[in-house]
Amino acid sequence: MKFTKKQEEVWLRTVWEPKRWNISVGAVRSGKTHLDYYRIPYRILHAGEGGIALIGNTTGTLERNILAPMRRIFGERRVGRIGGSGKVRLFGRTCLALGAYTANAADKLRGMSLVYCYGDEITTWNRAVFDMVKSRLDRRESVFDGSCNPDCPTHWFKTFLDNTDQADVAEFTIEDNTYLSRGFIDTLKAEYAGTVLYDRYILGQWKAAEGAVYPLLANAPHEFVTDDTEGIMCADVGVDFGGTGSATAFSLVGYTKGYKRIVTLDEYYTKAPITPAELERDLAEFIRRNERYGVHDVYCDSAEQLLIRGIRNALARERLAVEVHNARKLPISERIRFYTGMIGQRRFFIHRNCPHTLEAFASAVYDGECRLDDGTVNVDSLDAQEYATEARMREIIDRG
Repeated sequence: MKFTKKQEEVWLRTVWEPKRWNISVGAVRSGKTHLDYYRIPYRILHAGEGGIALIGNTTGTLERNILAPMRRIFGERRVGRIGGSGKVRLFGRTCLALGAYTANAADKLRGMSLVYCYGDEITTWNRAVFDMVKSRLDRRESVFDGSCNPDCPTHWFKTFLDNTDQADVAEFTIEDNTYLSRGFIDTLKAEYAGTVLYDRYILGQWKAAEGAVYPLLANAPHEFVTDDTEGIMCADVGVDFGGTGSATAFSLVGYTKGYKRIVTLDEYYTKAPITPAELERDLAEFIRRNERYGVHDVYCDSAEQLLIRGIRNALARERLAVEVHNARKLPISERIRFYTGMIGQRRFFIHRNCPHTLEAFASAVYDGECRLDDGTVNVDSLDAQEYATEARMREIIDRG
């Protein structure tokens, strides 16, 4: 295994003389998680009696960020797969694998006594899960390793780290990863330039969010408007259901070969109250008029299961060859990060017949730490847009 100088320093400090909390915080692609592919096996192989848990935002992100890379390094025999019971076999030990996005996940830790726990993307957890973890690390030799990107300075995890003498906090910047090419680092810096994400994801600093969410697009929206629909190989639809004070929005998002370009091709937006039958009719018409783009998947706000069942039945009756899914509803910070990158790389464009979508991206602003959603700005078109692309985000990033 090859470590950077920063990784070697953290390894020597936290493996041979670990504190109760050993946390790596900092920039994306800085090498902080790569270190854990080796720290986790060491901890498990040397752990005494007691439970072992690996926790991420979801079990899906835990698999993608931690288990899959470790499996490529150590093989299937040593790194198993998460089963239906939420257990995974790692280096001869049965471990709990848990998603921490919702508060009720904390219940799965009740009654456990943890000798070791690993935490991925800690700043995306529900705080109730972290509080439960603290109470479960009840052995003298209990150890917690974890990593995260920084968030706002008032984030509950930052407050915890600032008020304990039992934590070793290693801070990473993107420059600490000496295996990255200069060109890649410069490109990533350009993507995040002028945004709060530069401070967080490049410099590794805890910074408050403020101002425009997408300043590059907000300052020059005309640069992201297009009439070009050539080369679209397929398209997905995102659906956000309206409610009190909010709009019903559909977004059709197309992709060119190799995901070189993402284009919002068509939109639907209404604040008028509509019945379920009208919703089904309008969505069917929306899909039919865009069949030439190869629409195959429709992703709907998962909060409205009754409406989704109606849509699925209605589209089947209309003989539209599409599959209807629940939207993944990733954390908004992940969606923002994705589109910030796409805008920075000039890979995202909006067709000129989609004024609501263009206005939504241009007017999106932060309200403290969150994206403003008080009815004065259009977040419904943003939600529909994001629902349409969530399932492909990882592949789009990897291709890029």
